[in-house]
Amino acid sequence: MTSLNDEQLVQYGERSRGKVVLITGAAAGIGKETALVFAQFEAKLVLGDLNGAGIDEVVAQIKKSGGQAVGQKCDVTNWDSQLALFELGISTFGAIDVVVANAGITENGVFYSSQVVDGKPQKPSTATLDVNINGVIYSISLALHYLDLNRASPSDLKAIVVMGSMASWMSIPTAPMYSASKHAVLGFARSVAVTVKSRNIRVNVIHPFFSATGILNTVNRLFLAGLPMVPVHRIAITTLYAATHPDLETTGSVFTLIDDGPILHLENEIIKGGVYDIVSNRAAQLSGTITYLRVGVDVAKILAPKVLKVAVPVGLAALAYSFT
Repeated sequence: MTSLNDEQLVQYGERSRGKVVLITGAAAGIGKETALVFAQFEAKLVLGDLNGAGIDEVVAQIKKSGGQAVGQKCDVTNWDSQLALFELGISTFGAIDVVVANAGITENGVFYSSQVVDGKPQKPSTATLDVNINGVIYSISLALHYLDLNRASPSDLKAIVVMGSMASWMSIPTAPMYSASKHAVLGFARSVAVTVKSRNIRVNVIHPFFSATGILNTVNRLFLAGLPMVPVHRIAITTLYAATHPDLETTGSVFTLIDDGPILHLENEIIKGGVYDIVSNRAAQLSGTITYLRVGVDVAKILAPKVLKVAVPVGLAALAYSFT
C-alpha cells in the first residue's frame, strides 16, 4: 500500500499530452474537473453527459482556454448513445487513448419503502443499477474496441479508469443498490484488467469517500455534516495518475480517497491470507508454458475416452480387413 500526495499524482500528466480522453458524466462534478485537469496537460477531450447543455458549457470552457474538446448528450444506459460518443471521438481525433467511466447516480428511491398498490408491492426502481453497472459495462466494452482502433504502436498509452466509491468496499445501509453497483464495478473492472493486460491496456478503479458534488442531496449533506469531504480536484488528479501511470503492473490496482488526506494506492495483492492467498497464487500460475502443458493434458484426458470409442472399432475393422 502506497500513500500519494498531490504532487505525485500529477507526475505522469505529461503522458496525456496530445492523447484523446473520453469521459462520461463530464458536465459537472468529478467528471468536469477531470476533463479540466486533462485539458491542462493538452489532452484532447471527448465528453458526454445526460446534461447536454452542461457538456456544451464544459467544451466551450476548454476551447476558450486554448484546449481541444468535443462533446454531446449521452445516456450511458443506452448502448447506441455511448456508441455515438465513441464514434464522435474517432471522427474528430482519429483515436481514443483513455476512457474514464465516470457517470453514476446515487440511490434512486427508498428500497425499504416500496410503493404498495391495491395491497401489492410494486417493482422497485433499478435506475441506479442501470446507470452504475450497465453504463460502466457499456463504456468498458466499447473501450476495448476503440482503444485498439488506429493504434499506432502496441506500447501506446491505453487506459480505462472506472469511478468506484468507498461503497465498493463497505456497504451504505441506506443505499443498498448504490452499494451493490459500486461493489459490482470493482469486480468487473479487476476481472477485465487481468484479461486485457496482454494488450497493454491498463484498468484501474478510483474509490473516493463523499465529495461535495451534485450527487449529494440535502439529507446526505446533513448526515455528513462535520466529516471531511474529499476535494473534487484530488479525485480528478488521482484519475489522471491512474490513467497515465507507465507501469503495466499497476493494472487492476485501486486508489482510495478516504478523506481530505493522502490517497492510498492499494496494489493488486494487498488482500492476503487464507483462501485469498490460495486463489491469488493459483491465478498467478495461469500463464506461460506450464499452463499450456496443463491445458494439453486436461484436453487429452477429456478427449481420450471419445477418441478410444472411435479408434478401437476402427482398429478392429482394419485388423479384420487385413485378414480377408
